[in-house]
Formats: sequence, structure tokens, C-alpha cells
Amino acid sequence: MIRKLTIMVAAFILSFSGCTQKNQETENQHQNSQLYMNLPDGYNTPDGMAMAPDGNLILSVPNFNNQYLMEKGEIEKPSPPFMAVIDKDDNIHHWYDYKKEDMHPVTGKVGPMDAAFGPDGNLYVADMQVFYDDQHQSRLIRINVENGKPTSMDVVVTGFIASNGVFWENNTIFVTESVLQKKQDTLISGVYAFELSELTGRDKPVQLTPFTDNTADEHLVVSFSSDNHMGFGADGVTFDDDGYLYTTVIEKSKIYRSKLNEKNKAVETELFAENKNMVAPDGLIFNKKRQKFYVADFLNNAVHRIDKDGTVTTLQKNNDVTGERGMLDQPAEVIIRDNNLIIVNMDMAWASEGLSVNTQVDGKYNLAVIDLNK
Repeated sequence: MIRKLTIMVAAFILSFSGCTQKNQETENQHQNSQLYMNLPDGYNTPDGMAMAPDGNLILSVPNFNNQYLMEKGEIEKPSPPFMAVIDKDDNIHHWYDYKKEDMHPVTGKVGPMDAAFGPDGNLYVADMQVFYDDQHQSRLIRINVENGKPTSMDVVVTGFIASNGVFWENNTIFVTESVLQKKQDTLISGVYAFELSELTGRDKPVQLTPFTDNTADEHLVVSFSSDNHMGFGADGVTFDDDGYLYTTVIEKSKIYRSKLNEKNKAVETELFAENKNMVAPDGLIFNKKRQKFYVADFLNNAVHRIDKDGTVTTLQKNNDVTGERGMLDQPAEVIIRDNNLIIVNMDMAWASEGLSVNTQVDGKYNLAVIDLNK
């Protein structure tokens, strides 16, 4: 049950409040990354990153680590969730601050994860509510943009359990649902698709039908089965330039490729990539210029490059570090700007002991970068 995950989260946070410092940062392999930037105070859980039409980067900051840091005495009050912008000169500041009316009516929270700009110029964000309520409270939200500036927020889809990754392919947005259903040692997860026209000019959001053994919402593209040892399945999502859908299934340590029909239904899904060094593939991108995929390995403190034939090459792997000097500290997302692969170190407390190389939240938040020309 998802409620079990919530209990595990709390237990994990409390169990590490008295931990010793992490191992020395010299314990690393494949040192290719450098420090991109240290994040200011109040950015305690960065996650998704989107490229704006003007070339700026928009960073999701859900601040899920508030409880841990308050228990540890590192902060006195919780930092609110918000969206930040990193301009072309690498200056960072708040881009959109969620308003009181933006908060979920049941939880009173918003949890921005992956984000992507749509063809309408607005920013679509997965609002993951599962850490606050596991009863289908997660959403897909839209931050409306006028003249390059955010103005307001709308809810466009409701009924997810754990909305996570997002990607626009033409006029269709694909959203991973990390938890469709849990049954003891089985987790079902999947990918939904929504046309832009469905999300525009509506009086109320699209409401998803809960997934059961006999029922699936019409927007479901593909589903995956895993063993529920982590509690999260489908995660990162992208397309290549041949029109194939790629989905990371984080607790299976695998990436799948799906061929879709004209109705955005998977007619063929096959294993695309797996490797002993790829433990928990999370955020995934495809770079047309290089014809390569890049993926953040969340539990393994690693980032990998993947060829179109599925060959996995590790670009960076670290042991239990803090993310200083460009080390990887629970990386969740990657994005390319110019020739730089920018990596978001999420450093989140919920990954349970024994699964993650990262064992505690250290209070240091940063982004790393790999120069792809080297």
C-alpha cells in the first residue's frame, strides 16, 4: 500500500537525524562533472528542469525535505515550493511562487516535479501529492505565461497517485504515473497522454478514472509491472526522433521503448536498456544532435549516456557524497543547454536505507555539469 511508503518516509527521516557526516568526496568513479552552481537557502529539494522558449532554465523546487531539516535543526520553518529560473548568465532566482489558491484543496500543498513547456507557451508541471496523501490527489498543473512571464496557475488533470515525468511530443503531453496500483509484491505504473485541445478552454480539469484490474482510463498509453521494492515504477519519459516513446522504470533498473499507434496507444513495448551499473533510472532525455540518451541514476549517484542501440556508458558515478565540487548526490534530472549536461542533485530523504548510495540529507544543494565536448 502507498500508505506504507508514507510511513517508511517518516521513519527514514527520523532514523538519520543523528547520522555522521558522509564519506569523503574523494570516493568517486568516472569523474567528469564539475560544480555548476550551489543553490541558495530555501532550495532544499530541487527536482525537474525545463527549457523555456527564451533559453532560460526553469527549475522545480518542491522542498520535500522540509520536515527532515526541521527535525535536524537546520531550518526553523519550512521553505515554500516554487519554480526558479536560471538565466543564460547562470543567475538564479524565483520565477513563480505558488499562491494560496494554487495549493491542493485537500492537502494544502503543491509538489512540483518534472516540467515542460507546451506548444502554447505555457509550463506544464507534475504536481506529486503522494507524500502528503496517497488517495489519487496528484495533479498535472499549468503555469500560464504571458510575454515570457508567469501569471497564474490552473489545474488541468486530476486523479493521479504519483504524477512524475512529463514530455511534450508535438501537441500531446505524456505524463508518467509512478503508481497506478499496488498489490503486495506487485506495482503497476504507466504513462498517460493528453492532447493540448483537451486541456484548453475547459471549465474543470480532466478527471482520471482510477486504475483497477478491469479498468484503465482512456488516456493510458502503456503500463509496467514491477516488484514494489521501492514503491515507484514509471518515472522519466522522452521520445527519440523516430517517434518512439521511452520510459524509465526506476525500481526495475530498466528503460523501455514503445511503438505507438495513431491513438497514442502502445502497440509494441520492448526492453531498450539495462546495465549492471544502471540501478535506478530517473530523469531521461534524448539529444538529437548527438543521437544519444542521457539518464540520471537516482539511487546510484550516477549519470549515464545511452546509444540508440541501448549501450549504456557511465559518465559519472559517486559514492555517498554531498554534491560539492560537482559530485553527484541523488541525481534526479538532466538537461542539455548548449554543450553542457546539467544535473539536478535532489538529495531527498525518502530513499530507504539499503537501497540508495545516498544515506542522508546533508543540507547542501547544488547542480552539477558535464561538458559534452570533452
